[in-house]
Amino acid sequence: MMKPQIRILPTLSKAIWLLPLSTSLWVAATGVSRADTELSLQETIDRAVQRSTQVGVAEADLQASVERKRQAWTNVGPRLSASYTESRFDGAQVSPLGLVRGDTTKSGSLTLAQPITGLYAAVEYAKMNGLQADLSQESLKQAKRDAGYGAAESFLQAYQAQEQVAIAEASVAAAKSAFQDAQAMFRVGRLSQADQLKFELALSQAQTRLAQAKALRQVSYLALRQAIQLPDNEAMTLQKQLPKIPEVPADSVKPKLDASRSELRKADLGSEIAGFGKKLAYAKLVPNVSVFAKWDRNFGEQTLLSGPKDNKYYGVKLDWDVWTNGTSVFEIREASAQQAKADLVKQSINDAVQLDLTQAFENSMAAQESLRLARSAVAQADEVYRIDQLRFKNGQISATDLIRSESDRTTASGNLINAETQLLVWYLRLQKAAGSELPHVAANP
Repeated sequence: MMKPQIRILPTLSKAIWLLPLSTSLWVAATGVSRADTELSLQETIDRAVQRSTQVGVAEADLQASVERKRQAWTNVGPRLSASYTESRFDGAQVSPLGLVRGDTTKSGSLTLAQPITGLYAAVEYAKMNGLQADLSQESLKQAKRDAGYGAAESFLQAYQAQEQVAIAEASVAAAKSAFQDAQAMFRVGRLSQADQLKFELALSQAQTRLAQAKALRQVSYLALRQAIQLPDNEAMTLQKQLPKIPEVPADSVKPKLDASRSELRKADLGSEIAGFGKKLAYAKLVPNVSVFAKWDRNFGEQTLLSGPKDNKYYGVKLDWDVWTNGTSVFEIREASAQQAKADLVKQSINDAVQLDLTQAFENSMAAQESLRLARSAVAQADEVYRIDQLRFKNGQISATDLIRSESDRTTASGNLINAETQLLVWYLRLQKAAGSELPHVAANP
């Protein structure tokens, strides 16, 4: 698609005059408005589930598993095969009694076969592929869950980085104001040059922290864009307020683990599939018996040896690998080891999700307490900074004390943002650990 070409105009007035036109051309050419996309946490989750490449891969894998299951069940029924053979020779063979073989022979056949003993293996294989489809279904659920919870954490990281930039900007403004006051006080002889340089150094450090915060915000924004597959030409802003979450009482009991959690279901299915592998290995020790019906037809010339034009017959066919150098035995042993491995993996996953649930619960409770303390610390730091400003102007404290007070206030504000986002992070992780398929958050009041 062609993008509009905007010429750089010689004067600013002409550029301003053409700005609405260039915006209209952009919308007409790309179909995308330049207006910002304001994202809430819930909208981020919804977009990620719909657009995630991981979800797309899991959906394609599920479709392939379903078709593979259908294919496996078709092997249970009879099979019809057709063949045709045409052979050419240097010449015909003729005996005194007549034509023995012409210079060309043409023959074809139709064979209908139905396995008998192999039917057990075919059914078990079809059942195993059914479990594989169920496993793919659970993988799709897990992919959607991972996409939703992953995007939610990306949103919270971006929000945290955005708010840290705002705090750093406020810190720079405060440091700049303090430095300007220090310059004025130095000019009238109320402040030493050393103290003035301290304020200048504090301003430089605040500007450095701002640059670092902006860099972190850019990286966080990019991660969020990738999580929701937001086009590069679509601007993005985040909602200014985080959703409220219910307060958990301090004496709360750890929630129970949902047995339908994807990891547990996948472990159960993996153990069952390993069991089918053992059954299929044993099935190879049994001879393969099948019944068949066949029709042969001679499409060439009739000869003394060709017999009737059509031959129809039926019978029983038996195939049995009597000696395979121990291959079947080793295959059974491998299948037994794989089943033992799947059972151990199942137990390991169960232990891991139990630990995950406990960790999420305990950290949620700790994050709730940290938020309460962070709010109190911000109020205290603001009051200390206000008092220290007055004391500094009255000559009661040094420049170092005032700079430290401002730094403590900035740190307390940053800690509050961290505490707010971490509480939401652990709240969502607790939902995930308990087995919730998708994260759910309350709308902003």
